[in-house]
Amino acid sequence: MAERLGVDSQKLQQFVTDSPWEAEAVWQVIRREFPAHLEPLSAWIVDETGWLKQGEHSVGVAHQYCGAEGKSANCQVNVQVAVTDGEASIPVAARLYLPEKWTSDPPRCLAAGVPPGVVFATKPQIALELISEALADGVPPAPVLGDAAYGNNGPFRDGLRKQGLEFFLQVDARQLQGWDKPMPLERKHTLWHVRDDQPRPESLIHLWAARTHKNWQRCSWPAADGQTRHTRLGWMEVYLPGSLERGADHLERLWLVVDWPEGDPEAYHYYLAHLHRLPKKAPCLRLSRSRWQIEQYFQRAKSDLGLDHFEGRSWRGFHHHLLLAVLAYLFVTAVYLRVKKNFWCDLGTDAAPDAALAAALDRILPLLRQEIR
Repeated sequence: MAERLGVDSQKLQQFVTDSPWEAEAVWQVIRREFPAHLEPLSAWIVDETGWLKQGEHSVGVAHQYCGAEGKSANCQVNVQVAVTDGEASIPVAARLYLPEKWTSDPPRCLAAGVPPGVVFATKPQIALELISEALADGVPPAPVLGDAAYGNNGPFRDGLRKQGLEFFLQVDARQLQGWDKPMPLERKHTLWHVRDDQPRPESLIHLWAARTHKNWQRCSWPAADGQTRHTRLGWMEVYLPGSLERGADHLERLWLVVDWPEGDPEAYHYYLAHLHRLPKKAPCLRLSRSRWQIEQYFQRAKSDLGLDHFEGRSWRGFHHHLLLAVLAYLFVTAVYLRVKKNFWCDLGTDAAPDAALAAALDRILPLLRQEIR
């Protein structure tokens, strides 16, 4: 890179690892400028990504679950928030996850340049902080998507509600319990409880299985490979008791949404949804099948743009490198969107949209532009 840019490699390395520019100031510019090019937003997506890292001195490194490996390994993990319009996905916030073995070891943190005010935070807590920052910088709200690590977390769901956000979060339906109707409550000491004479809560998977009339909504959609995909969607109201343990005076009322292709032995996913309107088939299908877009960003940023190639050890260097990889991804995305806008074929207004044709044109037209220059 230094040779191509005609600069001293030592200065380039210092720019990444030691230079005191503030990554957060650049994130603020990204959040204020770039999402407008994707409006209207269809969803926010929260997730974490990690990469293998040897040794013990690189900031945040620990033996923990690494999604890239599908198992626990020595790695670094960071939490990211992205927004999408249903086609393109862009990151708007990210932060390194520091395990407790790091935050409980001040000399180790000091050696890695971790700011003194950084304390232990779970991944859902970090995600909530990042979402708050994005909202404060004017990113338009949209339903928040996340996997079961976020959907199973009651305080995370509470935090999204407090910020006025809808959510559509995957959950482990065997782990969470509740009822299919409101339960009478009584106060004991400082907390509210479901009355002792009421039935015990049941797992969400059992509540759905016991439902007599599931009212499946059959869905189909054309995929990019030309095949037609099929599934069924169903939903019901559920009431969870966890909110009482968190100091609320009411059960947590949510929609349990089930995405279950007919003939499959198990559901594709179970979701807990908080929506500002009644569930409908098309929006629920879109939200159920949209979380892959952040995975697509992770894959491209790692394989093409070096997101997982940082070889330094410091907190500042890690976040500088992460942000520079994001800027490279945003540049590529901006070029793609510009090409797509300028070279999109006009098929008329009377033809129904064809997703397979649109995907093929998306792939071919940018190449065609290069050939005719």
